[in-house]
Amino acid sequence: MSRITDAKVAKRYARALFNVAGRSGKVDAVHRDLSSVSAACAQSPELRRVLESPLITANRKREIIDQVFKADIDALSRQFLHLLVEKRREEILPTVGEEFVRLADEARGLVRAQAVVADPLDDLQRASFLESLERRTGKTVELTVEVDPGIIGGAVVRMQDTVIDGSVRGALERIREEMLRER
Repeated sequence: MSRITDAKVAKRYARALFNVAGRSGKVDAVHRDLSSVSAACAQSPELRRVLESPLITANRKREIIDQVFKADIDALSRQFLHLLVEKRREEILPTVGEEFVRLADEARGLVRAQAVVADPLDDLQRASFLESLERRTGKTVELTVEVDPGIIGGAVVRMQDTVIDGSVRGALERIREEMLRER
């Protein structure tokens, strides 16, 4: 299957899981569980290979899921993992997790933003920056800040599919490109 098809299928699965979790009041639990399972698969490539292997039977994969995660995840999350195994869709789990988080954030009115700045922000600057982003989006913003002196000044902000380049380096690049076009 192609990556585009996998992404579409993962979005459908995530939407269905989100709807069921929402109706049963388990959005936070499922969110936490998907993060735990993804982290376990990232920390244990062997676990990921076992879950994605076409040579291992669905029954054996369900047993492994139950052994590894039974005490740690909600029954709904475990049932969902069993469904992925049954439908032979184990490889879309990371994408399902990402889409589920996006849907949960959207339902909460939350936007995650990453800002790259030239110098560390003090508390007042960070609060002002956050307030500006929240005004711009009309949503609550969860902000992570990274310092990169290479941008010279200003900031580069990434929110979902949007990039706002307010850096000095970006401005200089735009001026350079404009001057080259005028030649």
